[in-house]
Amino acid sequence: MAPDGHFAIAGSPPCGPVPRDVGLALAYMRRALTQPITAPELARLCGVPQRTLQRHFAEFLGHAPLEHFRRMRLAAVREALLAPVEHDASVIGVATRFGFTHPGRFAGEYRRRFGETPSATLARGRAAARNSADGAMLSASHQRHAPAIAVLRFHVDGVGFVLQGFADSLAEHLAGALARTHAFTVHLVRPAPGERAARATGARYCLAVRVVRLPSGAVRVVTRLSDLTAGERQLWGDAHDGTVEDLPALQDRVVDEVVGAVRPSIEAAEVECARQKPAGNLAARDLVLRAMPFVLAADPASARQALGMLEEAMGLDPDDPRPVALAAWCRTQFLLYAATDDPIAEQMRAEQLAGRAAALDPLGDAAVLTARSGVAIVGWRCDETESLVARARTIDPGSSWPWERSGWNQLAHAAPSAAIDCFRRALRLRGPQAPIANCLAGIGMAHYCAGRLDEAALLHRRALAANPAAAWLNQWLAVICLELGERQAAATALDTLRRARPELTIGRLVSVIPGLREGRRGPRSDRMLDGLATLGLPA
Repeated sequence: MAPDGHFAIAGSPPCGPVPRDVGLALAYMRRALTQPITAPELARLCGVPQRTLQRHFAEFLGHAPLEHFRRMRLAAVREALLAPVEHDASVIGVATRFGFTHPGRFAGEYRRRFGETPSATLARGRAAARNSADGAMLSASHQRHAPAIAVLRFHVDGVGFVLQGFADSLAEHLAGALARTHAFTVHLVRPAPGERAARATGARYCLAVRVVRLPSGAVRVVTRLSDLTAGERQLWGDAHDGTVEDLPALQDRVVDEVVGAVRPSIEAAEVECARQKPAGNLAARDLVLRAMPFVLAADPASARQALGMLEEAMGLDPDDPRPVALAAWCRTQFLLYAATDDPIAEQMRAEQLAGRAAALDPLGDAAVLTARSGVAIVGWRCDETESLVARARTIDPGSSWPWERSGWNQLAHAAPSAAIDCFRRALRLRGPQAPIANCLAGIGMAHYCAGRLDEAALLHRRALAANPAAAWLNQWLAVICLELGERQAAATALDTLRRARPELTIGRLVSVIPGLREGRRGPRSDRMLDGLATLGLPA
C-alpha cells in the first residue's frame, strides 16, 4: 500500500496509482451481485464524489462503475447456468436473481457477450451435471478458486500406538503444508471405503497415505494422489522408508517431497482437463489454464496464442484479475523479444493492463503479482519489481513462476550465483510437462555473466531444444559461440535467428528492447550488440 492511501501498482503515467475507491467499489459489487446498486449510492459508500468514481473506473477498467457491475452480473448468471444447483432452475429465475428483469433485453445482451442463448448454456450445464459423477464438483470447476484436495486422516491397524500417532500427525502436517501453498482448498477427513469421505467434501483430488511396518522393522509411508472425477485415476505415487527411532525426520521428508510432487501433478491435471473441454463449455478459469503453458513458453508466438485466450477470459469474467495480469505479461514479452513494430504503444498497453489487474486484485494473487513484476522490470522500476515478486513468493512459496522471475531480477542486479539458485528452485517446483526453456536460458545467462562460456552455450542449446520456437535465444548463443572462438557455430546460430526473424536488425533491437531503447546499455548488452554486428547482423 502506498503512503498516500492508494494501491501501489506497476504503471507509467497513463496508469498511475489505483485509487482506494476503485477497490472499495469492486469489493462492494462482489458482495451485492443480487442486490440493486445506484451510482450515487456506490459513490457515497466509497466516500468520493460520483464524478470522481466515474473517472477512476474509466481510467482503470475502461468503463463506468455500473457498466462493470452489469458485466459482473452477466458473468455470474453464466456461472449459475453452467452449474445449476437446482434441478428445476430456469433462465428467468437465475436472471431475475441477478437483477435482469426484462427477459428479452437480457437474452439479447447475453447472446452478444457469450455467443449463445442463455437457454443453450443452461442445457449444457444440465447435461454436464447428469454426466458428472458428482454435480457439486462440476459447480466447483466453474468457480474461480483453487482446486479442492481431500487429505485422508490415516487410521492404521495393527501397527501400535506410536505409529498410529505418527500417521495422524503426518496427515495433519500434510494438510497444513498443502494449505500454506495457497494453491488448494484442503479438506482433512477420516477415510471411508472407496474414498467416499473424500467425495463427500466435493474435492476433485484425494491424497491417501498408508503407514506400514516392514518385516525388517523399518517404517514405510506409501502415498497416492488420485483424481476422483476420473474413476480414482492415480496421478502420482511414491514410497518413503524410515525408522521408528527417527519418525520426525521421516515425517519432514515425506511432507517436503509429497507437497513438492502433488502441486505440479494437480496443475498438469487441471490444464489437461481444461484442454479436453468443448470450446463452447469453457469458463474464464478454463481459458486461463489453457493459456498458462503458452504464457510461460518464452517466445512471442506463444505469447500471442495465450493473449487470445486471455482476452476471451476477460470477457467471460470481467472481475478476474488473473487473465488481465497475464495479458499484460504477454504484451511485455513482445518488447523483450523485439517482436513489435510499436514498442511505446505496446508498453503502454501492458502498463494499463497491469494497473487494471492491480485494481481488481487488492488482496494479492501470486500469479497476478508475478505478472505485474515482469511489467515493472521493463520500466526499470527495480525496487517495485522485487517488492512484487517477493510478495508473490511469500503468498505462494511453492509456485515456480515467482522464483523464475526472481532469477531474472537477480541477473539485473549482477548476481549470477543467486540467479542460478532461483532458477534451479523454479525448475524443482515445475511439473514435468511445464515449459522450462526460460529457466534454462536464465541459468545459461548467469553462467555467461560469470564468465563460464562453455556452460552458457550448453544451457542455451538445452533451452532451444526445450522450445525451438524461442528463436531469440540464438542471438545470445551466437555471441557466446563467437566469444568461445567457435565462429562457425556462431554463424549458424545467427543464420537460424535471421531465418526465424528476417526483419531483425541491430537498430530494431536497440529501438524495441527495454533498456536499450532508453539508452541504458551496459557491458552485457554492448557485448551482445557488438558480437551480432561482427557476425553480420544488419545495422
